Parts: sequence; C-alpha cells; structure tokens
Amino acid sequence: MIALAALLLAAASVAAVKEGPWWQSGGPPVDPQAVASVARDNMPASVKLADARTVVTSGDAALVAVPLNATGYCLIPAIGGHATLGAQCEYQVRNPERGDDDRTISVTRRAAGSDPAAWIVYGRITDPRATHIDLGPFALDLATGGFFLGEVPQGEWSRLSSSATSGAILDHSGGVLRRGCVNWAAAPVGATKDGEYPVPLWTESTGSKCNVQKPAVLPTVDLGTAKKLFDVTLTQNYSIWKAGQTVTFEAAQRSDGTSCLVATGPEAVGGVNFSNGCGADNASTSPQHPINVGIGAGLTHVDGKAVYTWDISGGVDPGSRIVKLELHSDSGTTPVSFAGGFFFAQFPVTTPGPQKGTVSMPPGKWLLLGLDAAGNQVAHVDLVASYRQATPH
Repeated sequence: MIALAALLLAAASVAAVKEGPWWQSGGPPVDPQAVASVARDNMPASVKLADARTVVTSGDAALVAVPLNATGYCLIPAIGGHATLGAQCEYQVRNPERGDDDRTISVTRRAAGSDPAAWIVYGRITDPRATHIDLGPFALDLATGGFFLGEVPQGEWSRLSSSATSGAILDHSGGVLRRGCVNWAAAPVGATKDGEYPVPLWTESTGSKCNVQKPAVLPTVDLGTAKKLFDVTLTQNYSIWKAGQTVTFEAAQRSDGTSCLVATGPEAVGGVNFSNGCGADNASTSPQHPINVGIGAGLTHVDGKAVYTWDISGGVDPGSRIVKLELHSDSGTTPVSFAGGFFFAQFPVTTPGPQKGTVSMPPGKWLLLGLDAAGNQVAHVDLVASYRQATPH
C-alpha cells in the first residue's frame, strides 16, 4: 500500500459507486451552453445531451461529463460556473482495467479582471476497481464513474510548476492497480502561457524516474480541405438530425497529415449545422486490422417513446482490397455508405430506452463484412463481440 501524502484533496463526491451508469447521478451541467458546444464540435458521435451531468466539484471548480456513443464520454471543466477551458473526449472505452481510454488533464487559468488565477487537475479513470488516484503531493477520491477533480493548492504552485512526480492508481484497500508519472502544467504566474493549454496529467510508468513530458500538439482539422464522400438519407434519428433528412459526410485533412470524417446537414436549433470534430480518422487501421469501426448509440424519441438508435462509422485500410462493406444481421443485409476510406451506416432497428446499466445492442448477430471487387470476403468485424469488449463492466 502506498502512503498517501499529508496534503489530501478529496473531491466532493465520495468513492465510486459502480452500480448503474454514471449519468444516473449528479446534478445538471453547470454551463449548458458549453455542453451544447461539445455536441456541435464532436459530431458525428451520438452526444447524449440529456444525460450530461456535473459529476464532481472541488471548491470553485466543477467537472461536467457527457456520454458519447455507446461507451465514450466528454469532460468539460468549469471554474466559477463557466466552462472556458475546452473539452476532452473519448469516443469509446476499451480495456478499462488497462486504462486505454482514460483522460487525465492538468490545466491553468491566468488571472484576468476580477477572476483570480486557477490551477486544476481533472479526468476519468475507467478501471471499475479504482477508488483513488495518488498524484504524489496529494491524492483525490474518484467519484461515481471514476471521475476526479482537484484544485492545486496555491502554496504548491512554485514547487510543482513544470515538474513531474510519481503517482499510483489505487483500489479501495489502498492496493496499487497501476503506477505512473504525473506531469504538472506550468503554474499560472510569470510570462509563460504554457500551462493555459491542457497537459496530459498521467502517463504509465514501470517505476523508473519520472521526467517532465512536453505536451503533444494535438492535430487540428482544416475544414477548408473537406471533400464530399457521400450523402446519407437517415432511416433513424441521428445526432441533431431526424429520420428522412439527408446528411453529407466529408473527409477533411488534419495538421498531422491524416484525414477524418466530418458531417454537415440541414440546419438545426441554434443554427448548428456543421460538425468540426473528427468522427473517425484514417490512422487507426492496419493490414492486420483493416476495418476500424466505432459503434454509436443515441437516445432519442420517436412517436413519444424513448429509443436508442444505432450506427457504425470508421475507416478502412487503403491496402486491404476492400471496395464494399455490408452490415449483416439475422433479418438481412443493410448497405453501408463507403468512399474515400471512410464508412457510415445506421442499424435498421432500435432498442427501447432509457436503459439502466450497459445499453444492450439490438438482439441477434451483427457482422460488418468487407468485400473485394469480386465479392469475396476480405475481412469482417463481429460487432456484438466488439461492443462487449469495449463496454466497461
């Protein structure tokens, strides 16, 4: 067991309660406009605005979480009731005990007018066994769903600024689940503005000395390069659009040389009609895994009844010889829109909602097949097995 440092910051919510989805607890979002902005900026994922929750608070800071797709999430930090520090999103959670899709961030806000300087750390540990994160100088409880938030004490700013410390993720008995290095941002003082950009807080470590990690420059999307791939007339409600509307999917270049899928469609409430987020990219495929697929589940209402609509989107390895994709189920074959290495399709059925716990896929088998020009199968993805693996238990 690791001895926790004398300085202990506890998030307002107590240790994680793992029964049921995290969005069944917590208050409404502290900054609803920021949540709407995340919905706009992260399509074509299924952003579940109705399930946005303030999941943890600490002093003047709050953390809002929004479900994405079937297992993903967005984190929106706020200080003084205003979410001006951006958002961090994961489109799906895979291998939660390994923390493959954890998000942990250190970020600062400089003093401006009547607003004092601030420094917070926040994130989500998806391992259901975890109850605490030890950051070295202090530790934090994990709230329901594995979320955490803490204010860095001002008396520690000069010591922690642009430094690295050893840390650990702990279970309820204090046992170490994983060790890592904690990368602190630059304190919000002096001439530098480095800390004002989100810095990944946690990196895995085997116990060697922790060195300061320079924040990676995240790729940006150049919407001026977007080129049309295909139109889809929706058979089910999808994101901000309704069944029967036509949505255009385009490929846009990113600053790292990859491309990603963006969508535009008829104008919706508030004038939002364009997605400038990356719904899928072409950097996640390989000859061994030629089809990279994400499964989306969006809670909507049809004829006054709550239902989940389901969709798939992703990329195909350009060297795979795949020229056509099909979605196969017990009830038949559904065509998949596919061009430029990207694809999208909606399931022909819905499931009842809202559901408690893990949202269940439509019953039966669901296979995504990749075919060559002669109609021969090149690759396939068992969507039921993929969804089961990606869903935290």
